[in-house]
Amino acid sequence: MDYRIEKREEFEVIAKRARYGGGQEISQKNIHATWAACGADGTIDTLCRYVNPENIFGGAIVGICFDNPTEGDFDYAIGAAYSGGDVATGLTIEKVPANTWAVFPCTGKMPEAFQDLYRKIYTEFFPTSKYQPAGGMCIEVYPSDEIHDDNFHFEIWLSVEEK
Repeated sequence: MDYRIEKREEFEVIAKRARYGGGQEISQKNIHATWAACGADGTIDTLCRYVNPENIFGGAIVGICFDNPTEGDFDYAIGAAYSGGDVATGLTIEKVPANTWAVFPCTGKMPEAFQDLYRKIYTEFFPTSKYQPAGGMCIEVYPSDEIHDDNFHFEIWLSVEEK
């Protein structure tokens, strides 16, 4: 599997954060609806104003799961790396704690490529690597909105620790 390990100090994102519940399947539908609503109401466009190609995620918007969704209710945010400045109405500054991250790049059409990568992470990477999930944080890095393109490139960052 293609991956890299990155150790990062605490950093900040500017985001629209919400609490999700009702089980993982219901929550996934709600997250998809949140992305659609943020696109329709201009939130994504506002977040794009904070994107800096030289920040931790390059020119990307991110989805951040702050908790492990398999363990119940969890917080999820749509955001961008924050490097200062005014905070637009409806957005908050969120701290992402220092972590060791397993970063998995992927290319393919969504949601199939996303689902396939997650399956491989949990059935191939974690059982055979020296790492295990730590804290349940996950960051989805989306550099464009071309998610239905067969050549769409994205990354999944998972907080990990050595077994």
